[in-house]
Amino acid sequence: MEKLFMEGLREENTEKLLQVPKSDLHNHSTKGCRRAWLEEKLNRRFPAPPEKFGGLIGMQEWFRATIKPFSNTTEGMVMRWEGAFAEAKRNHIQRLSMNFGAPEIDEMGGMEAFKTVIQGFHRAYCPDTVFEPEITYVSCCDAAEAAEKMDVYLSSGFFKSIDVCGGEDVQPVEAFLPLYRKAERYHLVKKMHVGESGGADEVQRAVETLGLDEVHHGIHAAESKKVMRFLADHRIQLNICPTSNVMLGYAADYKTHPIKLLYENGVPVTINTDDLLIFDSSIEQEYLRLYRSGVLNAAQLEDIRQTGLK
Repeated sequence: MEKLFMEGLREENTEKLLQVPKSDLHNHSTKGCRRAWLEEKLNRRFPAPPEKFGGLIGMQEWFRATIKPFSNTTEGMVMRWEGAFAEAKRNHIQRLSMNFGAPEIDEMGGMEAFKTVIQGFHRAYCPDTVFEPEITYVSCCDAAEAAEKMDVYLSSGFFKSIDVCGGEDVQPVEAFLPLYRKAERYHLVKKMHVGESGGADEVQRAVETLGLDEVHHGIHAAESKKVMRFLADHRIQLNICPTSNVMLGYAADYKTHPIKLLYENGVPVTINTDDLLIFDSSIEQEYLRLYRSGVLNAAQLEDIRQTGLK
């Protein structure tokens, strides 16, 4: 597979890249399908996203105005989940970490009904994929109150990791300690969105304060040799989404993307989609874009692919 993957990059051959096992470890479930897949299901065309969104708020406004109104029911949410698993099948995703919020579970009628739907899609589309569901909370939540209710979602053992997303600097990282302490009791892998808009010091502080095992994004750790050394020494993996970073304006372009500096300084990194429905860049395209830009060569990208599969 190593040879096929590197050939696919050098030849810019999408079909070869699609055949190779890959991971997607930073995937927001309700936005994990391809736009073309949803268009076919709804018999409706959606506009392509702009080249730049101008930050997280701009992205959310675009999504709410152009796509979400046409799939904003419970059935629409389930349809988008199905599309995310269909994409895992299409792209030969061998390891998939997909996040789900507590309100989405409640909307389905509770954990049992939710699990039935999600496990059904897993079996139907990609039964051989190692599926690692992630429970996620928004950064504006009342963490203490949310932690009191977490047992309802975690007691079944369905979830494998926890994440907090939805913007940095909304609350200090200490505010989320109740969530992460509860997650520890259930032996969840601890992750958080940090270092996307925030700086390197915030990444290290979040890791140390919350005991994070992995970081979603974390690209601005590249601003500090000290922080990169800390991440490398402690083997803290960064689950990076290059197109998301570029389109949101947190990275200038692919050619100068911080993933190169992070990789060269020994920080474990993976390549992921974030919100495929919005950013319109599937996993094989993420690898191709980085290769075409010259930021990483084929051998380096193969090494990163292997990191994601471990």
